[in-house]
Amino acid sequence: MMKTILHIALPAVLIVTSLAGGETAAASAEPADTRLAQIDSFRIPDGEYRVRTKISQWVGDTLAETALFDVYVSGPDKSLVIARRYKTEGMRLLFVGENMWVLFRDTQRPIRITPVQRLLGEASNGDVARLGLNADYEVAEESREDVGGVPCLKLLLAAVRKSSTYGRILLFVRASDLRPVKADLFLISGKHAKSAVYDEYRSTGGRTTLARMTIFDRIEPAKRTVFEYLDITPVALPDKYFNKNYLVHLQDPDK
Repeated sequence: MMKTILHIALPAVLIVTSLAGGETAAASAEPADTRLAQIDSFRIPDGEYRVRTKISQWVGDTLAETALFDVYVSGPDKSLVIARRYKTEGMRLLFVGENMWVLFRDTQRPIRITPVQRLLGEASNGDVARLGLNADYEVAEESREDVGGVPCLKLLLAAVRKSSTYGRILLFVRASDLRPVKADLFLISGKHAKSAVYDEYRSTGGRTTLARMTIFDRIEPAKRTVFEYLDITPVALPDKYFNKNYLVHLQDPDK
């Protein structure tokens, strides 16, 4: 079990700076969009699938709250989140392109929300619903830096969409294979709001994927929110499930 502290500081003109010492790693020689797609592959497979996600909020050694969500993903621009165990159980979040809505149980009208709004602990709507970086960010700067003795690429990701969860992300990935190690997350205002550590990975079916990540509050580091990705299952939903007007009629995909 690998310990690290996790989550997402995210990515428009591409500016690539020289690597320290003039060295050029094989990974850094790839186009930025290819690298971001490779980084994303540690979090999300290609295609359509369901990610069962457990989120736990901790304050020091005290567990304050837990929740369970199913995240149904269809490509880079569409996801549907259903709250399985949460203070508003049955809540549905829908993300399509630049837009995000929430529908609460026993209500008839979806409400427009933003990815940066808080969902649970340090977890925002975008942290749960938007799993990849490639569609939302571009590499603005890069350099080299060791993290815990591991040679890493230090990538400054700049948002290319108004709907991106963060304005920029300072992301550290292993130089050898681009596996994420940690990130600093900055709001559109420039405020350094959170830090993320990618704690644990697992090997499933010949693929290495993220199993656990932790997000820390920048102001109160004793507050942390742990994401556990319990299961990734191929699931293809009809297009109508990603239409906000269908949210109120939506049947549970697991029933």
